[in-house]
Amino acid sequence: MSPNNVPSGGGSIQAEIYFSDKYRPVDRSPEDCIEPVITDLKRCGLISEEDTILHASTLFIKYANIIFDLDRREALELVHGYLDDIGINYCGRYGDWGYQWTDQAFKSGEDAAQKILDTV
Repeated sequence: MSPNNVPSGGGSIQAEIYFSDKYRPVDRSPEDCIEPVITDLKRCGLISEEDTILHASTLFIKYANIIFDLDRREALELVHGYLDDIGINYCGRYGDWGYQWTDQAFKSGEDAAQKILDTV
């Protein structure tokens, strides 16, 4: 989010493609996603045919995000209930099992720490 990330007059876009072993298994290499994403960004009007792309790269992170599927609510209640029962505090994207930005994950950590402090 810094103007120093790109040359003057330019911009940057991060695209994320989600896969799930259960619902949408990975069926291509990360590099094979670049051109279809660029095509779709053009189709949506986020970039134009005249735009010059200086850099495109991929990164595959198997456990990067929480998958919100139809099993999530029941699983979350089970996991959080168990952790509550045995006295383990949880926080952040994976502990809260939610899609959180960095500041939200940090706040979640502060809240979990305060909860612990309040019990001592």
